[in-house]
Parts: sequence; C-alpha cells; structure tokens
Amino acid sequence: MSSATAIGFDFGATTIKTGVVRDGVILEKGNVIETRQDGNTDALVSEMIKEIKALKARYPETEAVGFGVPGIIDPIEGMVIHLTNVRGWVNIPLRSVVQSETGLVTNLENDAKAMAYAEWKHGAGAQVPNTVCVTLGTAVGGALILNGKLYRGTNYVAGEIGQMSIDYQGVDFVYGNKGALEAYVGHYKIADRAKEIYEAAGKRIAYEEGDPRNLSKLANEGDGLADQVWRDIGLKIGVGLTNVIWLVNPGRIVLGGGVSQAGERLFQYIRETIRNRCEKTFWEKLEIVPAALGNDAGIIGAATLALESEFLPH
Repeated sequence: MSSATAIGFDFGATTIKTGVVRDGVILEKGNVIETRQDGNTDALVSEMIKEIKALKARYPETEAVGFGVPGIIDPIEGMVIHLTNVRGWVNIPLRSVVQSETGLVTNLENDAKAMAYAEWKHGAGAQVPNTVCVTLGTAVGGALILNGKLYRGTNYVAGEIGQMSIDYQGVDFVYGNKGALEAYVGHYKIADRAKEIYEAAGKRIAYEEGDPRNLSKLANEGDGLADQVWRDIGLKIGVGLTNVIWLVNPGRIVLGGGVSQAGERLFQYIRETIRNRCEKTFWEKLEIVPAALGNDAGIIGAATLALESEFLPH
C-alpha cells in the first residue's frame, strides 16, 4: 500500500494537531485545534470532523483517519475510556461518531504508542523487530514493539515505563508506586535535582537554568556540577531501562522527548549504567538512539496505524 493516505490526529492536553500522511511523510498539516477544557466533547468532536472533511476534500484518496490520544482507550471498540488532563472525555465512542460522519475507517491508539510506532516504522526504530520507545519529557511514557508488533497488553495500557519503580522505598508518586522512574527524571524533576546538587556545593542555580537544554550547555562548557546532574539522571534512566532489557531483550531503544535532547552526554551515562547492570549477552547487540521524527511522530503514528487497522479492507 505504498500510496495509501490517511489523516492523523495528535491529541494533546492544550492543542490537537493533524496532518495528511502518506508513506510516513506529512503531505500537509491541518489547522491546529484548541483542546476544549469545558467538558463539551460534542463541540470538540465536531471541530475535528470539520477538519477531516476539509483535508479529505483536498486529498480525496484518503482512506482512513487515526487518533493518538493521551489516556486509556479501547482500540477494539473504538472507545475513549478516559483522557488524561482533558475534562469530559469518559466513555466516548469516538470511532463510530467519526466514521459515520466522514465515511473513513477510524482508528484509536494511545498517544505514546502512536508516537512509538511512527519511530519504529518510519524513524529511528528502523523496524528492528524488538524495540522499546521511551518519551522523556514532563512525564515518562513508553511503548514496546515485540516481534514486529505493537504490544498493548490485556487492557491496552502496556508500556508505562515511567511507572516502574527504581527504588521500592522511594518517593511517593501520583499513581501509588513508590520510587517510580517518572518521579525522578521528569522534566521538572531534573531542575529540582540540579538545585539540590548546586546547593550542596555551596552554589545557586535559578530554577529555569535547570532546564535540560541549559544544563546540557553548561556541562558542555565544563561545568562539573551540570555534568554531575546528567550523570545522576543517566543513572536513574539507565536503572529503569535495565529492568526492561532484562525482561524483553530489545535490539534497539529509542529515546525521545525534551529530556533526551540533552544529547550524547546523557546517552553515554545511560549506556554505562546498563553495561554495569546487565550481562553482556543482553546489551552487546543493543543500540540506544535518539528519536528522529520530533513533534511529527504523533501525527505520523496515528495515521500509519489507521492504515494498518484491521477494520480497513486490504
């Protein structure tokens, strides 16, 4: 299906981005839709349907539409069970509504899984059969591609790498799992850790200077304390990934999100941790690489999965 075309939606807590995708390339981006927080799901669905119809009019060969949404979904029933940080989205039959209004096969997927699938199919994952994708941002998300297939789990929620504990007596976290990885390496947690390290050395760093990009710049300029921050964060991420490596023995790990933009310094410390904690057989063929598709991954992944949907005639 080399010429197959689909529309992809990347549904965020503040905005919804969309585009027309063919062969893993965005042909045209649609209008950005503001994510309504007033609980009026019907109005927001209507806005998305309007955008679908406009894009389909310009690309009549469009076969399907896919949604990557931040929360719990049932891809078989086409239901949004619950969206994270978006009011009113509980048990919404999104697929049936969109399909009946547009005539397009409609597919739903969790946003982290959609982004991961895009990287695997068209980006840094390079279709390595067993790939782990991790998004390191404000939160820590993840997804598993096992034997060339996206692994969803019994209730379609597998891959929450950020919720794995790296310290069973660690800090309490929002979902109840003490010492969850996300509690230590989420974007804002890095700034907190930088503040601790600098203050312990008798120095001060403004909170905004603890941003991953700035800390990376400081470390590259020879700031030993900034380097210490990255060594600490790399250790924690490496411990979390070590658990995944022991479990699924991946051939490639793709790291995306704002934190991963710290660059090779962070990757170096992650690799060192893994090699110190895993038997060589588990890491000697393992590649750890940065994501390649950036902010377009969500749109591309949602569209790609829609084209591969079991509901689409092949």
